[in-house]
Amino acid sequence: MKNCLEHNCCDGIGRTSWVRGLPLRILANPSTNLSRRGFTLLETTIVSAFMGFLAVLISTTWSAFIRPTADVAQRCRIAQEANLAVASLTRDLAGSLADNQTGTKAKYQVVGRMQPDNSQLRLCFDGGTTPNGTADWGDPDTIITYYVDSNQLIRWDENAGTTFTVAKDVDALYVEDIGDGEVQIRLTFHFRRITQTYTLIARDP
Repeated sequence: MKNCLEHNCCDGIGRTSWVRGLPLRILANPSTNLSRRGFTLLETTIVSAFMGFLAVLISTTWSAFIRPTADVAQRCRIAQEANLAVASLTRDLAGSLADNQTGTKAKYQVVGRMQPDNSQLRLCFDGGTTPNGTADWGDPDTIITYYVDSNQLIRWDENAGTTFTVAKDVDALYVEDIGDGEVQIRLTFHFRRITQTYTLIARDP
């Protein structure tokens, strides 16, 4: 019995050896028969088309579900700010000064209204110990002015020299005298993608 390598022969491909009587075939260069395979043009085209389809699907999902939800939240915020603005304007346009005041019934009644440059609302409330029923636009009357500054609706008490932020996200305030003792107030709110305009019509008391 053969106990070691006893015979070698070359057949042009490899070498056959006998080890302990068993044939063992060894390729001369195994790596030379293997080749690295890359992506074909067809495979690349299919993958590109699939990625494009996924992009369209994600965009459609965003438009159909996520964006409307975000829009609802933005509209709710604008509606909240608009309610604050309308509530404040309604109190002052109701006929008497909304602030806590004491005096006779005639005191602090609205006796004058102005709308400088159609961008402000000025209200004159009768004052003094003996109200005269006339807009003096100064002491002893109280002057309240609404205007927009830095996207905020501001209420300014000119006599006290104090300001109060009524509402935020206000893009514009437009005030117009439409005749017959009526005034039209348009407030435009803007927050992110949503813009909404509210119109308030009030009659002089």
